[in-house]
Amino acid sequence: MRLASLQRQLLWPADVPLVELRSWIRQQLAIEGDVLRWAVTAVSATSDGDRTIQVEAVISA
Repeated sequence: MRLASLQRQLLWPADVPLVELRSWIRQQLAIEGDVLRWAVTAVSATSDGDRTIQVEAVISA
């Protein structure tokens, strides 16, 4: 098993409500491999309303 550390910035779509955010993030990270641990490390919003989430994760690839 090979472990990898990831840092990703994800654009949080307007159609994903807060209650579905956890599963949406896991889906985005699952593209990279099996997610072992993950954490949201930052959230930012622009004046235009775009939201960005910074995520760090450990995956098994």
